[in-house]
Amino acid sequence: MEKEGDKFSIHFTGLAEGKHQFNFQITKSFLDNFEETEINDLDFKLDVIMEKTSRHLAFEFHIKGFVSVPCDRCLEYFKIDLDFDTQLYVIFADETSDITDIDDRMNLSRKEDKIDLAKHFYDYITLQIPLQKIHPDDENGYSTCNPEMLDKIEKYMGTESSSEKVDSPWDKLKNLYN
Repeated sequence: MEKEGDKFSIHFTGLAEGKHQFNFQITKSFLDNFEETEINDLDFKLDVIMEKTSRHLAFEFHIKGFVSVPCDRCLEYFKIDLDFDTQLYVIFADETSDITDIDDRMNLSRKEDKIDLAKHFYDYITLQIPLQKIHPDDENGYSTCNPEMLDKIEKYMGTESSSEKVDSPWDKLKNLYN
C-alpha cells in the first residue's frame, strides 16, 4: 500500500532512461499539507511526462481543474477554472536544493531514489491564481458577487452624492495655495 507521503512522489531509480507517463489527482485533502492557504477547495487532474537521463530528469506537466478562493470584493468563495502547462528540470547534484530557480530548475542529490512533487504542484497551481480574484460578471455584464455585501460596500464607501460634507483639516490649506 502506498504511504500518504509518497502519493505525489515518483520513484525513478528503477526506471529505464527515456520518457515515462504518470497521472495524479489532487482533491481537497491535498490542502491538509499546506497550513496557510487561501484555497478553500480544489480538484485537479495532472498529466506528467518525465524524461529520465543519467544526468537529469525533465518533467512536463499538464494541469487542469479548479480552485475555490475568496472573492476580493464580497469575500464569498467562487471557483476559478485553470488549464495550463509547465515544466520542471531536475539536475542530479551533490545535495538537494528544493528551491527552483527562474528557469524552473532544481538540484536533487544523487543519493535520492524518488522526487516528491506535491510542493511543486501546489506552487504551480497557486501561481496561476489571478492576483485580483473577483466573481466574474454574468452574461448581461452585472456582478455575480453577493448583492448584500455589494450594498454594504456602497453604503460605507461614502459616495460623492452624499449630502454630508466631511470637514477635512487639509481643506484650509488648499485655500492658502491659491
